[in-house]
Amino acid sequence: MNKSNFLPLQRPAGISRKTSPDRRMSEFHFNVSSMGKSMILGLTGAIGSGKSTALAIFQKFAAQCYDADRLCHEILAGGDPELNRQMQMRWGAGVFDTDGIPDRKKIGAVVFQQPGELAFLTGLLYPGLQQKITQIAGEARKHPAQLTVLEVPLLFEEGMDCVCDKVAALWTDRLLRHQRLIGRGLEPAEITRREAKQWSAEKKLECADFALINHGTPEFLEMQIKKLIQMIQESDL
Repeated sequence: MNKSNFLPLQRPAGISRKTSPDRRMSEFHFNVSSMGKSMILGLTGAIGSGKSTALAIFQKFAAQCYDADRLCHEILAGGDPELNRQMQMRWGAGVFDTDGIPDRKKIGAVVFQQPGELAFLTGLLYPGLQQKITQIAGEARKHPAQLTVLEVPLLFEEGMDCVCDKVAALWTDRLLRHQRLIGRGLEPAEITRREAKQWSAEKKLECADFALINHGTPEFLEMQIKKLIQMIQESDL
């Protein structure tokens, strides 16, 4: 593979989520401020594919970036009485810290080990997350020269791709993803359980408009993101 000529993979015209014209390359401006209209880009991928790394690169080039996990953390820490009541009824007081705030690690230990618990948590959090993302998207459309990137692990699974103009999916070799996750302290059995709760990396890739391949160096991923931003700048996507 000649990495200097690598482009983010894209769906051919006619079979995309939204039909797109041909995209041509020219001199790249390493900032999204030259865009002529707003663009909301969904970013997703399998666990361990490097979504946070990719989001940081988009942010480096002046995109407005939002992390669904962080938004969910804000919802959990928000002290919503009904949310806390339902979690305590379901899992007991053991999933809260000494200040009565839901503990994400303790909740994670429950939902990824017990069948049905992740669906329960998703049902609690995602209505609030959907509301936040809808608000973010509405505000973003008021700014014509802005690229907004929404990083949502369950973007397709929860139907949140509908608020995005385009979607980019990260793909990483399964072995490398597992090596990264083990390096973060996850056990192989835990990784398998978490993977079973969401679409496969390949299915996410099939449903996306763009693929970002992340089994090389960070510089290789950054190069692809630069070129993807260029495509957005220069084409009527």
